[in-house]
Amino acid sequence: MAAAGKTYGLVYNSHPPALVGVCSYTHVAMAMAQGADFTQATVSCWMTPLADLYPGPEEVSAQLGPVPKQSPQETYQPLVDRGGHWVGLVTPGGIDGHQTQVLVSSEPEEGETLDRCSLDQADQSLVRCQQTSSRLAQQQERLNLALEGAQMGLWDWDLTQNSMMISDQLEYLLGLEPGEFDGNYDTLFTHIYKDDRAGLQQALEQSIRCGQRYQVEFRIQHDHGQTRWLSSRGQVFKQNGSPYRLAGITLDISEQKRAELELKLQNQRERLLVESGQRIRNVLDLESILQQTVVSVKDFIEADRVIIVQCTSDTSGHVIQEACAPGFSTMMGWEVRDPWSVGDKFLRHYQAGRGLAVENIHTSKLSESQLLFLEYFQIKAQVVVPILQEQALWGLMIAHQCATPRTWKTADVRLLQSLAIQVGIAIQQANMHQQITRANEQLKRIAYLDGLTQVANRRRLEQSLHKEWRRMGRSQSPLSVILADIDFFKGFNDHYGHQAGDDCLRLVARILTRAAQRPGDLVARYGGEEFMILLPGTNVQGAETVAETVRQMLHSRRIPHTASQVDKIVTMSLGVASCIPSSEITPKQLVKQADDALYQAKQQGRNQVRVFPLNTYPEPCHDRPN
Repeated sequence: MAAAGKTYGLVYNSHPPALVGVCSYTHVAMAMAQGADFTQATVSCWMTPLADLYPGPEEVSAQLGPVPKQSPQETYQPLVDRGGHWVGLVTPGGIDGHQTQVLVSSEPEEGETLDRCSLDQADQSLVRCQQTSSRLAQQQERLNLALEGAQMGLWDWDLTQNSMMISDQLEYLLGLEPGEFDGNYDTLFTHIYKDDRAGLQQALEQSIRCGQRYQVEFRIQHDHGQTRWLSSRGQVFKQNGSPYRLAGITLDISEQKRAELELKLQNQRERLLVESGQRIRNVLDLESILQQTVVSVKDFIEADRVIIVQCTSDTSGHVIQEACAPGFSTMMGWEVRDPWSVGDKFLRHYQAGRGLAVENIHTSKLSESQLLFLEYFQIKAQVVVPILQEQALWGLMIAHQCATPRTWKTADVRLLQSLAIQVGIAIQQANMHQQITRANEQLKRIAYLDGLTQVANRRRLEQSLHKEWRRMGRSQSPLSVILADIDFFKGFNDHYGHQAGDDCLRLVARILTRAAQRPGDLVARYGGEEFMILLPGTNVQGAETVAETVRQMLHSRRIPHTASQVDKIVTMSLGVASCIPSSEITPKQLVKQADDALYQAKQQGRNQVRVFPLNTYPEPCHDRPN
């Protein structure tokens, strides 16, 4: 029996004696698997009835090979089933009063005779075989469960026969239906992303060509739309120096890829917040900060439109910044009547710092007018987060999805809330900057303006004089100064009082300012009732023209001055000096020349213009450019 390739039992009835069927190892194994007790059950419960068997043709006998020698009392005949497959030999006799007889259907080795044993001996052998088979089945089950639990598939490629075997789990991972894989290499690529096929094929071909291990990642697109990430690794096996087999495993790494993507997105969110914070610290221009914020948010969360709405006291708002994808209507400058940006209910919600995510406007129970407004701007879904200033609602940051409804990720909503907080900080910082700027301007006016006349003071005059001196020296252009003094002003003050004197000084300052029309010209109070006009880029003739204009404008105002020894109105004497700045003269000397000219005007009767001697001036020019 040890030499048997297949073992068959012939089942006989005792009364009347007759052959009724065949019992094979397969039948016994099935019985054992179902826990049959052979001391209680009859063999006929597991046999193949004789009605399903019939003697085969002579050509079947020829296929059986040598048949054991027959005794004169026994005749052997081959048996085939209805499918035409040989199942054993039939003998008309039995052993020990028609008990089951076991025959060996394989050819005995040389010198051996056909082994016949009792059913009890066969049972013992079958039990051992069944136990071994059961252990193998349990091990195979454990392996299948482990592979399924680990989401791992096995594959084996016979390179010589160009045939491939894959496990059931790999068939599932590859998006194939059970039994769909036909052993063909190309069938593996049925659901693999087109962009990933070349990389996988290259990895396999290189592994075979170089005889090395390989590892490659690729994506599977299932019929129901799900994307699965797989990692395949394996190696080539050689025989006589030539590759004959390529085997390996394939793992489902979709969760790992999703975790990696989420980690990447989280890092990008944190970087976006850091960059936004840096812009707020480094850039004081609020408009620039808001513009960069809406662009960054739109690109990062892949929204169709992102806007910032500044709310007004009547709970409406205006769109002051926008980033919008092509193909969708702009909302820039519009007054927003969005149902989620008005009304006491939502105002309380926003003032508490909470945002609002709407996945589909058509499932939000809105009125027809509200829907019409949202549909006009093609809005299908949106996220609204508040921008607060000192617990008050300053505005809203709103992200729109216009192409389709959208399920918003919690992480994206939190990102918008964090950015809205930073925008609130930027607004507060911008307001503080504006306040500081205004305060600095006020301080500058106090530091550089004369408090009474609101023209430049002596400090500002000296700074500007030295600055323009260097500038005119570089360009070799003329620089002129006019020194003006109100005639007999002390008498005016004594006669009319200091309040009238202050009014007179303010009026003279306005006349001087109107006469000095060019952007670079500067009018300054030089001290008491004296004023100076600084005229960069103006030659002596132009400066003289300006001085004469001032004198005539003041004279035309006819301000009463009964204490004046020149006329009964307020008049002014003016001295003019001009030069091209160089190392041969200093700013102080230029002012001294103008003062000398003024002194000459007073000495010669006042209410006139005098110019420093002409031999120190450049070529005459009677017209002064405006």
